Amino acid sequence: MFLCQPLLEILAGRGIEDIDAFLKAPSWNNLPDPFSIPSMEKAAARVLCAVRRSERISVFGDYDCDGILGAHILRSVLNSLGAAPRTYLPHRDEGYGLSSATVHRFSCTGTDLLITVDNGINARAAVRLAQRLGFDVVVIDHHRIQEQAETTAVWSDAFCGAGLAAMFAWALALKAGWSDTKVERLLSGCSPYAAIASIADCVPLLRATRTLARLGLAELSRSRHKGLQELLKSACTDPSQPDSRDVAFGVAPRINAAGRMAHPVEALAVFEAGLDEEAARQSVDRLNQLNVERRHTVKVHFEELVDSIGTNTPAGLVVYRETSPKGIAGLLASKCVERYSVPSIVLAPSTIPGQVVGSGRSVPGVDLVKILEPLKELLLRFGGHAQAVGLTMAVGRIDEFRETFARSVEPMVRASSQRIQAEAELSLRSVCRHFFDQVLLLEPFGEGNRPPRFLIRMAEVVSVRNRWVRIRQGRSSIEALCWDVPVTEHMKGDFLVEFYGKTRILRGFTPR
Repeated sequence: MFLCQPLLEILAGRGIEDIDAFLKAPSWNNLPDPFSIPSMEKAAARVLCAVRRSERISVFGDYDCDGILGAHILRSVLNSLGAAPRTYLPHRDEGYGLSSATVHRFSCTGTDLLITVDNGINARAAVRLAQRLGFDVVVIDHHRIQEQAETTAVWSDAFCGAGLAAMFAWALALKAGWSDTKVERLLSGCSPYAAIASIADCVPLLRATRTLARLGLAELSRSRHKGLQELLKSACTDPSQPDSRDVAFGVAPRINAAGRMAHPVEALAVFEAGLDEEAARQSVDRLNQLNVERRHTVKVHFEELVDSIGTNTPAGLVVYRETSPKGIAGLLASKCVERYSVPSIVLAPSTIPGQVVGSGRSVPGVDLVKILEPLKELLLRFGGHAQAVGLTMAVGRIDEFRETFARSVEPMVRASSQRIQAEAELSLRSVCRHFFDQVLLLEPFGEGNRPPRFLIRMAEVVSVRNRWVRIRQGRSSIEALCWDVPVTEHMKGDFLVEFYGKTRILRGFTPR
């Protein structure tokens, strides 16, 4: 496949050897056999047995986008198999993951088989309690293993939780003897949810996850589901052709807003709407309202947080503010990474007296789980993956943790280039519709497959409108969204521009 030279340079720099395979439109056959994932066969057999015996099945998800969509995928396939599972999503105040209190709740309401998704792999004590209370647990999770629960666990770090749920749904369908047509209809139906979660959850968009996300994005625009259609209308620049930026900055934040500002069941309601257009519109309107509240809350608290940090930023940032809602801790940590270019953890008060909870976000090359593992004596619990973690600790240990964390990340931060670097030079004369189409072939963008970044030399800002700037080089120009780069008209120099799907983002400027 022919590509322009700058894009070839970028793929070569990223170690992509088989360019044709990377760019070729995928098919379902490009996904790995679901039974190649460890314990998939055993887990699928146990769930199908429960369905056939009419056992009481419960699905336990999480309060974020990945956990919500993973639970929806499992509920949908179980319904198709003839089961009527109870789906439970925890409120953020209940804390992350399967707890003893949650297990007791399932026991009291009647459960024979509990399926966890996007959590559970490290819930050793809670799983043991469930087994003592007389019900089985199947875990579907992708988080880093610390103290693995002793139960049937479908685990892989190659997918997000919803991606694993989609692979599990596929395995159930195959084991149930569904026809090829019915299996493909299932994959078409659940892949959009897996794609949204994969882009939202900071998992590397490479290999099988990239394939699943590309398939899901294509299906997303074709979906007849009224909830998805209304969500795309609200969140996407072009609902008929949603890209990864639409998902990352439009769709996923609206789903996450429910768990951050209210309860995750408000997001689940969107996907329960099915073909009911009015129910879909009302539930999406509610998510839009929560998302507006979320954006305002983050803006206010981040401004206060920046004032409290000052100018002397350590190699690793740990911030505790008693007034910060814990539902936005991860968003504040992400904004700290954007502002200060260092791994950041934001802590907020817990509902348990004397404890704080927090979320961390990292920079490329710094694995937060590996950083926190030697510091676990300072923590009550933690978990996650390389770029995003959650943790709980005693309020009295914050100062010690802050100092130790900064010392621990300093060598990695120093070794990792924190300044956003260009991957290739670009002449604006070559930027045309054909070039934009070629950039879209690299989609979806996200963790592990970042949007391409180009250096545009000897250019000038010819206009500034709100956050949009027009950059001219010779007779050619492009418009870009300004991202924390102070610009004025007639600025001349070298510009660092990121091509994120259909949007260009100005990331840096060097005057000449």
